[in-house]
Amino acid sequence: MVEKVIKSLVITIFLTFTFLISFGHVYTISDTGNDKIYQVLSFKELTVSEVLSKANLTTRSEDIVIPDLNESLDSGKITVMRSRPIKVTIDKQTKTYYTTKVIVSDFLNEIGVKLGPKDYINIPLNGELNTGQVIIKRYLEREKVVKESIPYKTVYVEDPMVASGMVYLRQAGQDGIKELHYKEIYFGGDKIREDFAFEKITKMPTTETYVKGTAKPPNNYVKSFYVIATAYSPTVAETDSNPWMTASGLRSGFGVVAVDPTVIPMGTLLYVEGYGYAVAGDTGGAIKGNKIDVFFYYPYEASRWGIRKVKVYILDGKWKFQGKLNY
Repeated sequence: MVEKVIKSLVITIFLTFTFLISFGHVYTISDTGNDKIYQVLSFKELTVSEVLSKANLTTRSEDIVIPDLNESLDSGKITVMRSRPIKVTIDKQTKTYYTTKVIVSDFLNEIGVKLGPKDYINIPLNGELNTGQVIIKRYLEREKVVKESIPYKTVYVEDPMVASGMVYLRQAGQDGIKELHYKEIYFGGDKIREDFAFEKITKMPTTETYVKGTAKPPNNYVKSFYVIATAYSPTVAETDSNPWMTASGLRSGFGVVAVDPTVIPMGTLLYVEGYGYAVAGDTGGAIKGNKIDVFFYYPYEASRWGIRKVKVYILDGKWKFQGKLNY
């Protein structure tokens, strides 16, 4: 009885296989990864992907499958060309790629790596990719810029229009800036050399200029009297919206003095004790009566002047203000 059952089963399997061979779909898979041949039988037509699934075979995106995975196949041969892992080290950083390429240059093109003329690679570009690792060392040139300050110089200039003993700052000094350009050479991720290239001045230093007075009170003058003298500097806080504009139209500067025009008419030439020769070229809301306001370029110098009682000498002649006042 058992023998009959076995015989019947064998006959059934044989007939089924014969039917599949004759009327079904037969697929043969050649896998280059392990040099094995797989066969899949199906009653219905399958896509290449379905055939591989029935054979319990998986693929990577880098593998080559012929025909395409989405192609429907009545029967026939399917070839799976397996990609292999290649370690690529570029300047101490290693990454693993999978490829089916054989020639080194083809593999580098595939992964988007381009070599410069001075780069190093451990395998010839036209050679075969017969090793599991590719080593590349990049040759790089980088610009390095170092900024340095250029110290400003200090000079003293004598002025016969400024009172003897008076020293004031006409121009504050400011350091300049220069750039030192270097070329850094890197190979394989390591800095191997640094060469000086050139120097460029991006900002010239500003010379600090002090004015030293040599003038003495005049021997010839119309009259003299004492006034209270304050001081101002060209800042918005101490003037109107335009720090350099005066009531006369004359630009503010050392020697331009604010006065009360009813006491000292505009355009009057003066000598101010401790200050020097000046012109009455401005007015001010707080300058009333025997008061004057002398100019300094920097607020700290105006503060240093403070409030003083000084002698003012009225000189012969007047200043001509072009386009503003007519004398």
